[in-house]
Amino acid sequence: MPIAEIVLTTAVLLMVVASVQPLARRTGLPFTVVLAVVGLLIGLAALWLLRTTLTDEFNEVAELVIDIPVSSATFLTILLPMLLFQGAITIDVRRLAQDMVAVALLAVLAVVVALVVIGGAVYLVAPMPLAVCLLFGAIVATTDPSAVIAMFRDLGAPARLTRLVEGESLLNDATAIAAFSAFLMVITTGRELDFWLVSEDLGWRLLGGILVGLAAGRAVAGLLSFLLAYRGAQITITVALPYVVYVLCNNYLGVSGVVAVVAAGLVLSAVGRSRFHPETFRFCLDTLEQLAYWATSLVFVLAAILVPRLLEDFTLTDALYMLVAVAAALLARALILFGVFPLLSAMRVVQKVSTPMKTVIIWGGLRGSVTLALALAVTENAFVEPEVKRFIAIQATGFALFTLLVQGTTLSHLMRWLGLDQLSPVDRAFRSQVLAQALSSVRSNLRSFAGRYELDDELVDQAVRPYSDRLTRVAEDNSFTEALSDRERVTVGLIALANQEKALLMEQHWSGGLPSQLIDRYLLTVEAMIDGAREEGRLGYLRAARRPHRQTWWFRSIGVLHSRLRLSRPLASYLARRFQTLLVNRIILLELTVFLEFRLAGLFGDRLTQVLGEIVKQRLTEVERHLDALRLQYPKFARDLDHAVLERYAYREEVEQVQQMRQAGIIGEDLARHLRAEAEIVHAGRPPMAAVDLRAATPELLRGFPVFSNLAEEDLAQVARRLQERVFAADAFVCRRGDRADGMYFIASGAVEIAVGEQHHRLGRGDFFGEMALLDQTRRSAAVRSISYSHLLFLPRAAFEDMSSKLPQWRSKLAEVASTRREMNTRVAEGGSEPVS
Repeated sequence: MPIAEIVLTTAVLLMVVASVQPLARRTGLPFTVVLAVVGLLIGLAALWLLRTTLTDEFNEVAELVIDIPVSSATFLTILLPMLLFQGAITIDVRRLAQDMVAVALLAVLAVVVALVVIGGAVYLVAPMPLAVCLLFGAIVATTDPSAVIAMFRDLGAPARLTRLVEGESLLNDATAIAAFSAFLMVITTGRELDFWLVSEDLGWRLLGGILVGLAAGRAVAGLLSFLLAYRGAQITITVALPYVVYVLCNNYLGVSGVVAVVAAGLVLSAVGRSRFHPETFRFCLDTLEQLAYWATSLVFVLAAILVPRLLEDFTLTDALYMLVAVAAALLARALILFGVFPLLSAMRVVQKVSTPMKTVIIWGGLRGSVTLALALAVTENAFVEPEVKRFIAIQATGFALFTLLVQGTTLSHLMRWLGLDQLSPVDRAFRSQVLAQALSSVRSNLRSFAGRYELDDELVDQAVRPYSDRLTRVAEDNSFTEALSDRERVTVGLIALANQEKALLMEQHWSGGLPSQLIDRYLLTVEAMIDGAREEGRLGYLRAARRPHRQTWWFRSIGVLHSRLRLSRPLASYLARRFQTLLVNRIILLELTVFLEFRLAGLFGDRLTQVLGEIVKQRLTEVERHLDALRLQYPKFARDLDHAVLERYAYREEVEQVQQMRQAGIIGEDLARHLRAEAEIVHAGRPPMAAVDLRAATPELLRGFPVFSNLAEEDLAQVARRLQERVFAADAFVCRRGDRADGMYFIASGAVEIAVGEQHHRLGRGDFFGEMALLDQTRRSAAVRSISYSHLLFLPRAAFEDMSSKLPQWRSKLAEVASTRREMNTRVAEGGSEPVS
């Protein structure tokens, strides 16, 4: 078929697709079902026009439809990768991760059970070898991503139900295709079926696909960061990624291209957003959505056009086999959902799935393009017997048609009957609050609009009246305060704050200059705050917010490298990143206080707003404490960082002002492009910010310690050379009671808490501790814990003894302080308060 005719036919089919979308909305049927019906009618009409004796006028048009070169590769290589990638990149990865065990069971175990049950049931009634029946089971065992994703999104299914079926449909193709390949090889070569080899091949394909997809996703994420200023290049690479990964895996690496594409898409879903400017990311998602829309449309239309040809020899016996297969498929899914899931849920391996959700998942296992593509692959194979080709083509096509036209058309009614089309109790309770604020704003803005343009007051009253009446009815609804407990209302507010924090983080005004890796970590923290709020309310929210400030194994490792090996670059880089994150965190928290006051106060009321404000203020106080400790220790870097943030904000403001004038028509595109380029040149020409200087602070800091105030310059320099720097995160122990006294500590910045029994005392910048155990030659008498990021100067025991002998007046001053502290600790032991060490 000439290329021009292929392009013409494809373009006409896309125009038909666009034209039938209003029909789907009017009939209330899912768009994918309407597409399948339209494609089926087109195929039937083309066959009828070619075979009728009434006229030959439309034979050329019919031949264009019938002869369009649609093969299994058309679906699997051209259309499927984009569908999988778009579905993966738009899914909520963190929410999906919570149901990953359930999704994996549906995507792997459920497919294996389905192909065995379907193949076994058909083998009992059809005169076909077991290998052929199992091959048919593999073909129809997989739910179709193009059908399932489009269907459940169109129907507005609950979020968790949509995640489960989307995750299953994205991943189960790999299992089915691997099993299909194994059974097809058995049929074409006459080799005996070896289930161990099939399992081994399946495991390698899945694992290899995951590894390749993760590596490709991370590599492209890094490349996107490098191309941040080039919108066209970023979109091109993103669109090309699924095809590169799919073809490399399937044709060259021998692993699952389906799994690799999904894995790459999930990686970009998790970390990709921070690699784009916000407007570029939105444009990228819109582009992928449009491409997926075209792919979905062509999948269903082209697949449906093939149906009349594939079902030409359909008989009642074939219908019996098909119905047996459909019943077996429903039974297989029921075995997993009602047999395996409850056991795993009782063992806390998977989260509980409600019975209505299980029922919809069973009935919503739609088949489509992948099933037909695999059936076409069988009919295209020259080594397959004709009767096997006919059996597979008719059964697979009839099965897919049944799921679309019967299950697909009744799915929405089933969801309504089971109550899955209703809002959750929390959303229902919150609805009145949201609607009240929206209606109040509409009424106020409507009157303002009418007054600005001097419209007739009587008409204004008529326009406002419906909103006032609705507002009166909504105001009488007290479900938000009555249906929800105090904790539930606080949880709703905390989730709203966390979502706004996420949105602010992606705004370049606030996070500009923050490396994408830090944005990714911040986003993970915010997601953990949402999870914590859902599970434990206020306590879980704050616990997740504090987690980044705690000491990690990585922080301890770079601290050792700095203090023991004098490798300061890792610690300097860590401190620079921490500086940047804390600064952006503080700015966003200040913005949250404004958001809470002007946007959420009307929704939640004064009491709840006050509670949420206290939580935000608590977070802000903690962040400022950590930030102030760093500012005290590294004032020059802090000033440089503040200046860099101001410059970045000014740059974004300049670009936005130019863009606003362009949109208002004040300037043309040529001038706007010139002004943007000029701003970019000025911004790029600024010198890079210097790194944190860890070495310059130590001698200068010593002069601020009273214990060193009377030392001569040469003695002070000698002390500085003997000191070692130690860094501790919040809640990290500096030493514990009973530890060997290996030296004493001076607090350069931060604060520590000393615990003797049940008594606690805090020391801050300029204080020291640990001298008593050295002077008394005993073990540590107290536990010392860092209560914020703390930078300590450690004087080893050998250096302490050497300095004590060379500087007796310095030892005398330490002895006086130790004596005072010893007396205070004695009073504590006798019932006093506030120990020291």
